[in-house]
Amino acid sequence: MKTNAYLRIDNEENFEYSRKPLIFSPGIWVNGKVYWLGSVTEKLLPQEDLSIKIKQANVHSRVEFFNLYVTNHSKAGKEAKLILMQRHADSVNEQFSFVSPNEDVIFHFADKRIYLVNGLNSNGRMKQCTVQPLWNVSTERLWNCRESGRLNYQPMAKGSAASLFSLDLQMGPRETQKSSCWMIEGNEKNTVVHLNEMLLKNTLAIPDKK
Repeated sequence: MKTNAYLRIDNEENFEYSRKPLIFSPGIWVNGKVYWLGSVTEKLLPQEDLSIKIKQANVHSRVEFFNLYVTNHSKAGKEAKLILMQRHADSVNEQFSFVSPNEDVIFHFADKRIYLVNGLNSNGRMKQCTVQPLWNVSTERLWNCRESGRLNYQPMAKGSAASLFSLDLQMGPRETQKSSCWMIEGNEKNTVVHLNEMLLKNTLAIPDKK
């Protein structure tokens, strides 16, 4: 089955953090600490001289697409990591999630549907990824090394789980860096993989909201 590959770039809309069966939960790691945004679209971290803003872009009916803007407000360069999590909204045994090394993406299977998760910024695609039981997310078991921001790699999980991946941020003084992430919904693997390839080719060309 061929998928409509047309990517519609409209004005970005308000952030919608929940779209069953997956919920998008972004966070940012800096200096060994993790700050989760919850359902807010903007967050100021004065102790880190950073701020983050999230906008949702309408690119395709089967795609949930987010642009994330992290600003370094200090006079010195900073390094950080975006931690981007998709978690199952409901706890049922039929859910299955795994990291696919062939496609370099994460897949979720739920309610007889397939969901592909991916993202990138100017520093490249997702550097680290993991799939964890939901109860691990708020514990040290999520981390291989929290101090260096390394996730504890686990390739798959059944049932109520969360997938997480990181995007590196290297920001100069007063610089804002844009990152993008998305979730693609479909009935079959080839459909979502094809849409993912289209997004990888076009994401950095998506214009910012004026």
